Amino acid sequence: MFVIANFFKALGIVLRIFIYFEIFVIIIDAILSWFPYYTPMKYFFYSASQPVLRPLRRIIPPIGPVDITPFIAILILIFLDNFLVQTFFDLAVRLK
Repeated sequence: MFVIANFFKALGIVLRIFIYFEIFVIIIDAILSWFPYYTPMKYFFYSASQPVLRPLRRIIPPIGPVDITPFIAILILIFLDNFLVQTFFDLAVRLK
């Protein structure tokens, strides 16, 4: 059973790294959206944040000139970190 426990632990670690990376990318993309010029760095952050933000933008319309989808996305990612990743870690501990 330790193999399955190690798998769940590794899955939780990889998922946590992905969640933290996405939160960082969303914050940087939101800050860079305030500047009108185009750079390759801005394109990288935009394209890296879109898999998370695009589905939310279909559901949540902008409120005037303010787009709250980055805030909602960060809240959802924090929830996934606290719920799903912690569940994987708890499963790993119980299976050892």
